[in-house]
Amino acid sequence: MSKSKSEEKAAFRPPVPLPRRPERPNESGWPSPTPMPTVPTEDVGKTLKLILDRLDAIEKRLERIEKALIERQPI
Repeated sequence: MSKSKSEEKAAFRPPVPLPRRPERPNESGWPSPTPMPTVPTEDVGKTLKLILDRLDAIEKRLERIEKALIERQPI
């Protein structure tokens, strides 16, 4: 069962290199950060108030749904 040197060389294959993604010129690993737009403080306050109002409305709807489900459940 021993193989000759020529048979061993014929059976050996060099490892196939993995394909690489083509690189674009001046490509870095991470995109550059986008600066946040400057927003006046009063606009931020108004936006936060709107968000809180919407969350309160959602909470009230969920409480009504919960109450309706409890009333429908057989004891």
